[in-house]
Amino acid sequence: MDILFASTNQNKVNRIKKLIKDVNINFISLADLDYKIEEPEENGSDGVENAIIKARYYFDKLKIKIPVLTQDDTLFLFRVSEEDNPKKDIKLPIIKKYGQFTDDYAYQYYSNLIRKYDKEYLDFEFRYGHAICYGDVLEGSTSILPGRLCAQINSTKTPGYFISDMMKVNLGNNWEYYSNLSDEELVDQDKDIKRSVNVLLSKLGLLA
Repeated sequence: MDILFASTNQNKVNRIKKLIKDVNINFISLADLDYKIEEPEENGSDGVENAIIKARYYFDKLKIKIPVLTQDDTLFLFRVSEEDNPKKDIKLPIIKKYGQFTDDYAYQYYSNLIRKYDKEYLDFEFRYGHAICYGDVLEGSTSILPGRLCAQINSTKTPGYFISDMMKVNLGNNWEYYSNLSDEELVDQDKDIKRSVNVLLSKLGLLA
């Protein structure tokens, strides 16, 4: 079965494909459609509400109806003031400061923000909202990925996924940049995302 993962970010699409395998599901992205769907207004109070808003919106806009899976990323930094905590507005402060969003501006903004509070890093939680929509089914779920957001940028760059070049995750007793992880390590780190998405796929009877 085809499922639309409603994103144009190929890094996010590939991430889901690595997590959800060995099932009869073919994930396609918005870039695979032969028509463009404008982005919806995301005015939910948290990641789950925004994911639900997006799932219903994109399903309604599809010319041929297939299940729609969405993800909304929220970033919670520890030891920072409320006004400096990005939460569901990860890109907005970069756009406000520099007039546009680019990876380089994001590196600058978050590196400076980290150094405002600490020389090296700030602990964080990514709190992901997920949702699925198909016919009468509209369900949301959530997952968490903890780590450290580092002022020092990884030498390996991932275009379109700046945060992976700044975040480190705990591999036993070693902290490693997310963008350096092997596929096996990525799947292990993202196991809570996999659990959350599987919960939603089970609502459509797609998992045993």
